[in-house]
Amino acid sequence: MMLVDCIITAAGLSSRMGRWKMMLPWREGTILDASISNALQFCSRVIVVTGFRAEDLQARYRHQDKVTLVHNPDYENGLVGSVITGVRAVSTDYCFITPGDLPCLHGNIYREMWALRTDGAILPHYHGTPGHPVLIDSPGLQQAIARPDICSMRQALMQGKHRCVDLDHPEIIFDIDTPDDFRRLQLLS
Repeated sequence: MMLVDCIITAAGLSSRMGRWKMMLPWREGTILDASISNALQFCSRVIVVTGFRAEDLQARYRHQDKVTLVHNPDYENGLVGSVITGVRAVSTDYCFITPGDLPCLHGNIYREMWALRTDGAILPHYHGTPGHPVLIDSPGLQQAIARPDICSMRQALMQGKHRCVDLDHPEIIFDIDTPDDFRRLQLLS
């Protein structure tokens, strides 16, 4: 396990899913359980950003030693605010960032990204499609969140020092946004 934090955003309303996706059942737990567990295969701590149904996440994860919960009261204004909220809790020189709805990201993906670390951001792609987790050093992260009028975190990271890398892992783009995505995930169980 490396001394590196991972921000996992879990604050959204899950509007495209039609029901709250973070606690949808998968394998022995939930989608978010899997995302946290996978990150902890490599990372020393996971920072879960809550918003919608924060009390439920607080009750479920507050006693886990390697999980820090932070709340984004403005979660309805989008993902950028959740990432910025998570950044305030980061205490390591590098940080991974990923949404909580990518339950198939495994420790080897984090390990592969870590081996590519450099100054700035490492942005993974699978066959040209941007994916997660993103890895970024602390100075690059602070620069990104200080940019005025940030529309997307990826856009803010790309304005600074960054490198896009191709990874041969379809899991990096397999987020669970719709009922069809969830049905495809169930086939993997």
